[in-house]
Amino acid sequence: MSASTTDHPLANETTRVDDHSNQHFDLEKGNGGVGGAALGRQFSIQLTAEQFERLYLQPGGVAAKGDLAKRFANPTPLGVASFLLCLTPFSTELMGWSGPTTDSAVVAVGAFYYVGGVVLYLSGLLEWIIGNTFPATVFMTFGGYWLAFAFLFQPSQGIAAALGGSPRPSTTKAQRCIWFGGEFYLIASLRTNVVFALLFTFLDITFWILVAVYVQLGYGHVTHVPMELKTAGAFAFLTSACGWYLLVVLIFGSTGIPIALPVGDLSNFMSGRRKAK
Repeated sequence: MSASTTDHPLANETTRVDDHSNQHFDLEKGNGGVGGAALGRQFSIQLTAEQFERLYLQPGGVAAKGDLAKRFANPTPLGVASFLLCLTPFSTELMGWSGPTTDSAVVAVGAFYYVGGVVLYLSGLLEWIIGNTFPATVFMTFGGYWLAFAFLFQPSQGIAAALGGSPRPSTTKAQRCIWFGGEFYLIASLRTNVVFALLFTFLDITFWILVAVYVQLGYGHVTHVPMELKTAGAFAFLTSACGWYLLVVLIFGSTGIPIALPVGDLSNFMSGRRKAK
């Protein structure tokens, strides 16, 4: 008597994904033999919408069609880490922990270029490849921002020195347009988790305080600038704290460490339109 692959109870071991976006990932595939016949066996697990959002920060926890997310490593922790490695020291600079001047920002130009710029942009590109639109957009835009910020403070360009010597109110218009985009990121993050939403909340506050600082410098009003810079630095530091917590969650989830830190799942928030479809 021979065992056929169609009659064996393990031959078609599969997992069905329902309309609520439970994601299906193959962990191992192998062929065995039963009675001389090949036996195909597939081990699989399910990721719920909450679990997928927790690992990829994708609003709603819905993966793109295809299997690229199964073939490539998760680039989300890399993007979060590269952003934090620039924002955290920058927040301490704003709070004056490194001294009363901003000259030390020049020292961080290399990190702004390569960690906050190149690596963060690369992370966004990898998110784009596997179909995670929101993380890709966030990482790429902020990667471009850190590159522009590094170029601004590069000593050989002399841009920061020129602006410092002759401040103009018009120089803040571009900054306000760029930072206004953070408001849309905050709204979109309400479909991910509470920690990610808090991160964008504190980051938006940081940006708007810095906009106020640039406006006052443009008009030559410097009385309240030092205190406002420290306030902006404090909110940037809160942003970093949320980011580091989120990074720990991502690393634990990626490595299988059995510690489930709470993030406040929001994958079902504002999901009426998707369910209606």
